[in-house]
Amino acid sequence: MPDTRTRASGIASIGGIGGIGGSSGSSGMLGGIRLTGLLLAIALATSRLGLLAHELVGHGGTALACGGQISEVQLFWFAGGWIRYHFTTPPSVAAQLAISMGGIAVEVCAGSALWLGVRGDGLGLRLVRGIGTALVVHASWYLATGAWQGFGDGQLLHRVLGSARYPFAFGVGAVACTCGYFGARDIVGPLRATQATLASLVIAAGLAGGLHAGLAIGETHVRHDATYSTIMQPEHDRGVDRDLARWAAYQAAHGGPTSPAQRAREHARLEQVHRTFPFAWLLGAVLAMAIAIGAWRSLRHSEPARALSDRLLVCASASAAIAIAAVIAIDQFAR
Repeated sequence: MPDTRTRASGIASIGGIGGIGGSSGSSGMLGGIRLTGLLLAIALATSRLGLLAHELVGHGGTALACGGQISEVQLFWFAGGWIRYHFTTPPSVAAQLAISMGGIAVEVCAGSALWLGVRGDGLGLRLVRGIGTALVVHASWYLATGAWQGFGDGQLLHRVLGSARYPFAFGVGAVACTCGYFGARDIVGPLRATQATLASLVIAAGLAGGLHAGLAIGETHVRHDATYSTIMQPEHDRGVDRDLARWAAYQAAHGGPTSPAQRAREHARLEQVHRTFPFAWLLGAVLAMAIAIGAWRSLRHSEPARALSDRLLVCASASAAIAIAAVIAIDQFAR
């Protein structure tokens, strides 16, 4: 029988791994470089380890528990991935939903455990809590937008919920915004205390996030993975493609060949027919506002000046290197 597919995106995160060890001074350009490196290492470590947990434990483990067999694993080194599995007998809708939601469930459980279970005011501990909130933010954002637009792990849920997907997406989106607010409120002030100016913190975060996103986007363009592209295609685009194919078949049967200009006009018309509310953009804007408010609240509280620990930098960098190596090894082995 045909294989069934699930997919997970790369987890961009703001958080960290490591503790407070021997410290060294950080100021000016060197301090900015150190902070950028720390945030980039944290993002890479979290996203790669999160990818392994999401795909192998969440999707793969749930598929095995439901009686399925894993036939293929594809992991991007810096972006997302997918798992292909099959059953000897058709699985129930409940089993398919459990498998498609397995990766998101793992992220939520792991993130909640870090956020609620790790206590303390040290920078390393706060960064670990930041990882927890980032995981929950990513999982809830991915679930809300996927259910609304019918892509990724939310494809089946999009169909099962029907019109109920709209209030569902708003509710899950509210969870993402709430976690974004609390995460920013907990970590921005302590990170600001490691730098002389707020601008240097903003620049470091922007550079780290941009480099992480650039690696992920660049890899997806280089690989041209057809399965990944299909899984990530929203229902809007699938509808346009289906109707355009029907139109082309009808024209070929009754009206002869069609010109590229005619096809372009029909495509534009179908884009308007299938146009949907830009929920992902709205949620992204509200989430950014929630994070900004949380950051503002965090900056209102005075924090003692602190230097970035060499141990923290080494731990974060080592974690990133090990996580990337693990993803590459599993990706190569599974091919």
